[in-house]
Amino acid sequence: MTARLVRSPRSWLPTLSQFRRPALLAAVLHIAGPLNPASAQAPGGGAPPPPSVIVEIAQMRDITDQSAFTGRVQAIDKVTLRARVAGFIKKRGFEEGTEVAEGQLLFELEREPYEAALALAEANLAAADAALALAQVTYDRTRPLAERGTSSQAALDLAGSQLAQAKANVDAQKANVTTAKLNLGYTEIRAPMAGAAGRATYSVGEYVGPTSDPLVTLVRQDPMYVAFPVPQRLFLAVRREGLPKDSVLVRLKLPDGSTYDQDGSIAFSDVEANPQTDSLLVRGTFPNPKRLLVDQQIVGVQVVSKKPEERMVISQSAIILDQQGAYVLAVDKENKVVVKRIKLGDQEGAQIVVLEGLVTGDRVITSGQQKVRPGIVVDAQVATDTLTSTGAAAP
Repeated sequence: MTARLVRSPRSWLPTLSQFRRPALLAAVLHIAGPLNPASAQAPGGGAPPPPSVIVEIAQMRDITDQSAFTGRVQAIDKVTLRARVAGFIKKRGFEEGTEVAEGQLLFELEREPYEAALALAEANLAAADAALALAQVTYDRTRPLAERGTSSQAALDLAGSQLAQAKANVDAQKANVTTAKLNLGYTEIRAPMAGAAGRATYSVGEYVGPTSDPLVTLVRQDPMYVAFPVPQRLFLAVRREGLPKDSVLVRLKLPDGSTYDQDGSIAFSDVEANPQTDSLLVRGTFPNPKRLLVDQQIVGVQVVSKKPEERMVISQSAIILDQQGAYVLAVDKENKVVVKRIKLGDQEGAQIVVLEGLVTGDRVITSGQQKVRPGIVVDAQVATDTLTSTGAAAP
């Protein structure tokens, strides 16, 4: 029995694996046409539906103006204490790094040489007082004798001169006593203000004097300054608006990222600009009850307006940039896509302020821009968060 080879009615068509070249495969597929002609058109034979996009409603919101800077903490009062007289350090009256009270004894130098100098000055003053008394008696005795002619005028002149010299010597000795008392007082070095004492440069027993290095640095810790540079452009804008310095408050970000719990205020701005950075140094004052702010610490600074202002805002996802600037794709009343050029303001979180180019109620596309072009009709769906904030859907 002989077997016959039965050829399928479609066996004359070549298989896809037989087309080694892409051009030949494309030609065959073009001749054969689409396998499912109905897939090339919308159900019912009509035009395809308009592309769907997500829009949000441009609206006015209360915006609190704020600007961010980088600042440095500075002590309002910072004193380096030096020895005003020479001597050995006899005593230190503070612990390094702790706070001291105003008037507290910090260092005491040896007092004995200065006590002796004071005693000598007081003795010289007593001698000068005695000499003055004798000169006064001599003058008082010589004067009437000279007036009667029993004593010469030269004797009277000499007595008067000696009296004047004695008075001058008393004044000089009084000044020496004052100097000796001052020098004795300088052996006690006291805190001129309350603050934190730094590292002591010298130990007990070391010899110090007016030419020595500072003994210690004292820093007032409450309140503190925070200095931050403000660009000239921003500074001029604030000056033109005539905003008083009490219209804003200053907040800080600490190095660990936390927000400082005490708000500050603008104290003053410098009178000269920095020619290297074209900025002006502004200082804010902050209370520091917990001593979290430390001199020369770097912090983040936010200058915040106390009174919010109404501004037009949209999501940043709606912004498109080209060589001409920023623009958005909006949907008009006929659901057609239109281009609107805009002028941008400051960033507010995920949103951005629009200064020009939009009005309240404009529908701007925030998702699906890549599927549309100006002039086509779209199916605009309002974002859920926009519906919640406005309380109504777009037309």
